[in-house]
Amino acid sequence: MTDQEVHPFVGKPVRVTLADGRILAGTLHADDAHGHAHYAVVSDPVAAGGSKATEVIHGADIITNIEDAADDPAAVE
Repeated sequence: MTDQEVHPFVGKPVRVTLADGRILAGTLHADDAHGHAHYAVVSDPVAAGGSKATEVIHGADIITNIEDAADDPAAVE
């Protein structure tokens, strides 16, 4: 995918499929300060009292699919 395709989802709960087959669910964050975009999917902790899980994605090109996940409580940070 391209940054232009991914950027409308920033700040929203998403389900992201990566090129390696992993599927991530959480709120999408972006950092464009490096001349190209880095993204992070942040999810609530798996266990009560735990810390949020963050997966950093280095560029939109490894994202094969992204979809709105506002109806998925597991994806809402």
